[in-house]
Amino acid sequence: MRRWRGMRSGGPGVPSMPAGAMGAMCAMCQTTAVLLPRRQTLLLGLTVLAGATSARPARAGDAPAGHLARWIAGMAPAPGVPAGAEWTAYARLEDERWAREVARVKAMQEWAARELAPLLPADRPVFYPFAGPDALHALALFGGAPRLFLVGLEPVGVLPEPGRTPARYFERLGAALSDVHRLTFFRTHAMATDFQRDGVLGALVATVARMGGTVTAVETTTPVSPAGASARIDWLTPGGVARRLDYVQADLANAGWKAHPQLVAGVHALAPYVAFVKAASYLLPEPRFSAVRQALLEDGAVLVQDDTGVPFHDLGEGWAMRFFGRYEAPGSPFEDREQPDLRAAFERRARSPLPFGLGYHVEARRSNLLVAVKGP
Repeated sequence: MRRWRGMRSGGPGVPSMPAGAMGAMCAMCQTTAVLLPRRQTLLLGLTVLAGATSARPARAGDAPAGHLARWIAGMAPAPGVPAGAEWTAYARLEDERWAREVARVKAMQEWAARELAPLLPADRPVFYPFAGPDALHALALFGGAPRLFLVGLEPVGVLPEPGRTPARYFERLGAALSDVHRLTFFRTHAMATDFQRDGVLGALVATVARMGGTVTAVETTTPVSPAGASARIDWLTPGGVARRLDYVQADLANAGWKAHPQLVAGVHALAPYVAFVKAASYLLPEPRFSAVRQALLEDGAVLVQDDTGVPFHDLGEGWAMRFFGRYEAPGSPFEDREQPDLRAAFERRARSPLPFGLGYHVEARRSNLLVAVKGP
């Protein structure tokens, strides 16, 4: 396990400050860095295997987690390391990208505060299957959740070290992050190449920082059979409240679900949780994903999903439902995944506007969300 730690320093909101201003802020922050030795750990809140836990002084090249996160996000140069042309170009493009994104993020946050927060107890965690490294939408819609639990197929990877960054790392990271801003989701086939070399950890850490979090610790594991690699990111909100994000690399098809008992137990331990599903390739209706579908129905207290989530016909009278936006038939290559009963429900029941776009239809006027709460 690798761990980066740092004391809290001032974290920006959305959009981010220019890199120069952030650098000035960081120069005034007092931080310490501690790197803990490797140990075998499962970051599913279940088991910590035997291993050393004593801290040792930081090595040359180690960086406090907060500084490291802002550097990876393109918000501030790494202390004591020249920025370089590649990082500078990346930081400029990320500043521009997040400046364009601020209106949509604000719309999601305001909608969530109005429509979701009254339904969610303050201690309710969020389970986001088929997420990939999409921390952006998880944080925008569920910013009050104490814990976000994301699962994706993509490798975890490692964070680069200032002064020893792989060639073109920031160029690749910027290209990989572009889809979630442009399309509101990561394309499955693109992720297979975009994150294969470097993993998703940099994207997750950068997004937490850009969304206003002050990263305090990052932990990663190599696979411990039969569980997949995992990562844990701890951060503080601008108000100083501790938050946590877990990412686990796993195949959620029935065979993968069965092969990862620690993952299954970890997800079950989150119950009753909020489940968030979007742009999930219409996988949940398929028989080969019946196990995770059943888990969502049994352990989820609230489902927030677009039309790629749990099939509408599986939500019986035990769920109270609200409909947002407009149902539109799936486009290519998912034309056969249309749900006539869901379309009818959107048409006959009272619908509320969805002031932002997300999922495969991208635009707000074409997007939909169903919020289902278990109980009367």
